Parts: sequence; structure tokens; C-alpha cells
Amino acid sequence: MKLTVIFSIIVLSSVSLASSIGAENIDHVKKFKQTKQCPGCDLSGADLSGLNLRHANLQGADLSGASLGDSDLTKANLSGAILTGANLNSTKLIGANLSNARLNSAYMGYAKLMDANLKRASLINANIGRSNFTGADVTGANFNGVRCDTYTGLDGSASAAWCK
Repeated sequence: MKLTVIFSIIVLSSVSLASSIGAENIDHVKKFKQTKQCPGCDLSGADLSGLNLRHANLQGADLSGASLGDSDLTKANLSGAILTGANLNSTKLIGANLSNARLNSAYMGYAKLMDANLKRASLINANIGRSNFTGADVTGANFNGVRCDTYTGLDGSASAAWCK
């Protein structure tokens, strides 16, 4: 009897853990892929890599741990979005609104952030190596602990000023 109870607890714990690993709300992911509109949605952990998401509205969305590598988010609204730990490798964020976004510990290698609005964004411990920030507005942004060797600075020249 005790063995059956213990086995049941183990099985139920495993099922609970497995369902929480892919934390994104499946309905939100489906809605977003169809409409490119999902302000305030839970897309945490979602695989959105390689997609054309130009002009998407993700204001205030939770994209923590999401994969957006190689996606095109040109002119997207990501203001107030949570992108903590997200993969933004080679992502196009040209002219995107990332004001007040949380990009802490995000991987942003080779990201294109030209003319992006990063006002008051938090990039604590983000990896920004080889990213391009030409013309971006970084007023009040927090670059504490960013990891990189070099990136393209606001004026279009190579820089390492924000690198840890």
C-alpha cells in the first residue's frame, strides 16, 4: 500500500513538473502567431524563432525565456515587455519600442537594434556582443554587468564601453 502511494506521488509530481516546463499559454501563442497582436500575453518559454513579427504588439507581454532568435521584430512594440533570459540572437529589432522592457540576462548577440527605443530598459547581465545600437535611444537604460567584447555603438562605431 505504501509503495502504491509513493509511486502515485512520484507520477503526479512528474506530470506537474512536465506541464510547467513549457510555461507559455498555448492560446496566447496561437493568437499571437495569427494576429501579431498580444499585449500583456504570457509567451514565456515560447519558441518564436525565425518568424516575421514586423509591427507586432507585445506591449507588457511576458516573453521570459522565449526564443526569438532570427526573428524580425522591426518596429514592434515591446514596451514594458519582460524578456528576461530570452534568446534574441540575430533578432532584428530595428526601430522597435523596447522602452521600460526587462532584458536582464537575455542573449542578444548580433541583434540589430538600430534606431530602437530603449529608454529606461534594463539590460542587466545581458549578452550584447556584436549587437548594433546605431541611432538607438538608451536614455536611462541600465547596462550594469552586460557581457560582450564589442558592439556597434550609438554613433555607428565599434565600442566596448558598456562591456563588463
